[in-house]
Amino acid sequence: MGVVVGITGNHLVKVNMENGELMPLAEIPNLPPAAELRNLVYIPRDTAFYTTLHTATGCELVRLRTTGEWKKLGPLTVGGQAAFFSKGLTYDEATDRLIAGASLDGGPIQGDDRAEALLVVNRQDATCRLLATIRANPAPNDFDEIAVFNGQLFCLDATPDRDNTYVFPFALRDLTGELFAGTKQNIGYYTMDDVVLLSHLLYFTDTKTQHLYYFDLMARKLQTVAPITGPAVLGTIKLTGLAYLPLSQA
Repeated sequence: MGVVVGITGNHLVKVNMENGELMPLAEIPNLPPAAELRNLVYIPRDTAFYTTLHTATGCELVRLRTTGEWKKLGPLTVGGQAAFFSKGLTYDEATDRLIAGASLDGGPIQGDDRAEALLVVNRQDATCRLLATIRANPAPNDFDEIAVFNGQLFCLDATPDRDNTYVFPFALRDLTGELFAGTKQNIGYYTMDDVVLLSHLLYFTDTKTQHLYYFDLMARKLQTVAPITGPAVLGTIKLTGLAYLPLSQA
């Protein structure tokens, strides 16, 4: 039992997963101009959300409370090298790891927009350890969105040139070295901003259609749920983060 919380602009919202309606929860004050909070994960043992703050110069890890209070923890870095951007964020409760999909090679490769690296993120200062990569320089697939389910890390890769979104799993115990995305499920092309897992259903929103969908990780089927709607106080709606909040901490 719990609620799904989302980020749209400078607001935390509750998301009705049956009809797509948003309800304001808290305002997120003093965000930098043109910055955007992307991806959202709630970690019960920390009683806090984690998200990434993206600006023109990079991305930083942010700890966020249900009240809207937030704190920068630092840029995502590996051995002193800052990640150019991060696309996916998830939490592996079994090993207490916050995992990010990020780009470490975006600078040298002109036009590279792929998050080819999986990072284990320190939740105190945002320093990271490289966990694995997916055939870099440049990667044919990347980690657009990620979620942990049943001992596997499910990755979603939207590829506009192929008009597809691929879903492919990796065993969490094997996340080392250079990975290769083998068997993939094709669900059609969606411009996802974040995902949230409820039981075996992986929910996401699509920026183009502004609809809520879920992908059944057991039946391997896609389902359209409802359009995303909300009150005028939220302004233009763009859900850039989704997370599950246990009812005991809501």
